[in-house]
Amino acid sequence: MTDAQGHAEDEPGRWREIFIGRLGVYTLILNLGMAVFAINHFVVSTIMPTVVADIGGLDFYTWAFSLFAVGSIIGAASAGPISDAYGMRRVYAGAGLLMGLGLAGNAMAWDMQSVVAFRLVQGVGGGAVASLAYGLVAVLYPHNLRSRVLAIVSGIWGFGTLSGPAVGGFFAEPGLWRGSFWTMMGFALAFAVLAWRYVDGEKKGGKLSDLPFWRLSMLALSVLLMSATSLADRDAWRIGLFVLAVIIAGVAFHRDARSVRNMFPRGITAIMSQLGASYWVLFLVSIVITAHNTYTTYYLQLLHGVAPLTAGYILAAQSMMWTVSALGLSGAKRDQEPYLIAAGLLCMLVASVGIALSLEHGPVAIIAGCLGLSGFGMGLLNIPAMQRVITAAAEADKQLAGISVQTVRNIGISFGAALTGMVAAMAGLTDNSSVAEVVHAMHWVYGVNIGFALLSFLAVIPVFIHRHDPPGST
Repeated sequence: MTDAQGHAEDEPGRWREIFIGRLGVYTLILNLGMAVFAINHFVVSTIMPTVVADIGGLDFYTWAFSLFAVGSIIGAASAGPISDAYGMRRVYAGAGLLMGLGLAGNAMAWDMQSVVAFRLVQGVGGGAVASLAYGLVAVLYPHNLRSRVLAIVSGIWGFGTLSGPAVGGFFAEPGLWRGSFWTMMGFALAFAVLAWRYVDGEKKGGKLSDLPFWRLSMLALSVLLMSATSLADRDAWRIGLFVLAVIIAGVAFHRDARSVRNMFPRGITAIMSQLGASYWVLFLVSIVITAHNTYTTYYLQLLHGVAPLTAGYILAAQSMMWTVSALGLSGAKRDQEPYLIAAGLLCMLVASVGIALSLEHGPVAIIAGCLGLSGFGMGLLNIPAMQRVITAAAEADKQLAGISVQTVRNIGISFGAALTGMVAAMAGLTDNSSVAEVVHAMHWVYGVNIGFALLSFLAVIPVFIHRHDPPGST
């Protein structure tokens, strides 16, 4: 079978095809945007312990990650309608400028609450940049080239893993963490200029009233309620906020399924379909990998005496292995995708168990190896799962499917960060926790995460059941 452009669907295209002509221009632009997004992520993960040591606010530690994800959800879900109304050039460039504004605010932050607020601004810009990139992949590249393009995106994340901790550690070790935000602001502004110069700017007749304000508000409120669990002083309040957050998120997805202008493809929550199962896998593994990441640099420095730069690179082992496996398997055929997803999920499960067992006594090399295995697993499953989402979506929904992949992942990341903070708070983690109390809290955090790793492994079963369904079948 061939696609509309005459390419064999199951045969991987040549690398050079994504670097020439109009596709080459878009490949450059979308990867520049992803580079800003990735560098930002790894710089902040590296410097956060230093930020807390300087201005305090450990109670808000996970908020710096979960509020970034809230902003990413808003940016990702609203990018499509806004680009229809104002044109891709303005939205893409504006997203870069918004990231720059958030980074400048963090550079001048006076307490952890202001850090969190400006991380929200960064998230809105970054979410729009990432989601529009995936939307472009879905509609501009034929099926046999998408895995190549997505592999390059993973390679850009690899670049972020190398440069992000280096930038963060360079500024964190002498205590000059604010300089890292100023440096990243320069990257964001450079991207904005290039996006304005090269991205097509046509409008499609959309209007701002098409934005799903209520559904976006409900999703954002859900994540905020989840994040608030780490600040509540009683377990009953924490559990109540958690349940309310889940209910509100469920209502948002239910309303979206019945909306004329839906944010997500129909059937996204139907776990027994190929489309729904693929989304559930991406959602659950986003929770798992976020739990792997959130406290890693914190407990490595506190429990094992690892320097900020070294801790950043230990965490970076995860994304470097993600890049290695993604690039190495970018030419996988369609019928191999379910097996790669299952293998990746198994790696994530083994890594979760390994981290839980070694976080207190180490050795650090085992922790680094487990993080690397976690990244290798994500590299195995990430592109095949996204391919399954785009392939299973109806032709008219392919761009929406591509954009919503990032939204669903952001929801998983935000829930993961908030859930991790809630579990840590319920286990007694505070600014004044002793080493023993930190160890106790981390055991709870990573023990609960094993449960989510098991759930994600079970979620792949419907992908196997529907592995032979024709393209466009949900």
